[in-house]
Amino acid sequence: MATLQLNHVARETDDVRRLAAFYEEVLGFERVASPNYPAFQVAWLRLPGTPGVALHIIERDPAAAPAAVAPGAAGAPPAQLPRRHHLAFSVADYDGFLAGLKARGTDVFEKTQPDGRTRQVFFFDPDGNGLEVTSSGTGDM
Repeated sequence: MATLQLNHVARETDDVRRLAAFYEEVLGFERVASPNYPAFQVAWLRLPGTPGVALHIIERDPAAAPAAVAPGAAGAPPAQLPRRHHLAFSVADYDGFLAGLKARGTDVFEKTQPDGRTRQVFFFDPDGNGLEVTSSGTGDM
């Protein structure tokens, strides 16, 4: 069996600039060169230190079937995210990151894993996609 490596995660949106700016400003992604498609906008992003993994922000095709309602779009609180669809990241300065979210007025749900050490914060991006940031390299599994 071939060994796979993660290449990218794609997020579809009605507003490429707004969603890319969120990932750049809140999570520290950097914009990298992306294709210039004549029919739709894209933004390719990477986290510093992870050159092999990208986040592709892609303009939603208005002619396609409507997307399923995102977890946060229907007003679901971040407390429902630990078992729902989300992307997870880790950060060395968890308290500083959390303070930044709160300063932005972001609705968050915090919890600590049963190990008593791993802290987590769950929240939504502007399109209602679930996000988690954890205080260590472990996820919420």
